[in-house]
Amino acid sequence: MQLHQPQVLKQYEQLDARILIISFVPLERLRSWSDYWCKTFYYPSLPQNQLNEAQDPLARSTFLADPALNTYKTYGLGRYSTLAVYGPQILLQYAKWAVQGKKIRRPNEDTLQRGGDFVVGQDGRIKLAHTGKNQSERPSVESILKALGK
Repeated sequence: MQLHQPQVLKQYEQLDARILIISFVPLERLRSWSDYWCKTFYYPSLPQNQLNEAQDPLARSTFLADPALNTYKTYGLGRYSTLAVYGPQILLQYAKWAVQGKKIRRPNEDTLQRGGDFVVGQDGRIKLAHTGKNQSERPSVESILKALGK
């Protein structure tokens, strides 16, 4: 997703949407990972000191730890193959980050666990369900905004 783009931030703020991030890692590792991810991949692209809390999607996000994978099982998220996780598209992304000087940390978690992106409406119904062919395939911003009712 590209929530850091100014036009997307404005639409996100207008929708008063919230993000719920559920991870299978224990809470302490999730805290460490979310801080690292925000500083390394998300916030460097944002105009510092120009976002108020209403505009900052991560300030209005909730991070939950689910090491027992209950949520993953409920949503039918299985596992990726090794090739899907470490195939050419993923390795290319790691190479881009390396060229940009972004340190790539060796994972301590199960890298084959499939994730997903879901939009759940206020009525509790799933408005968008997306599981990619690999970890880098995410739904478009347009499809998320459409599912949010924009």
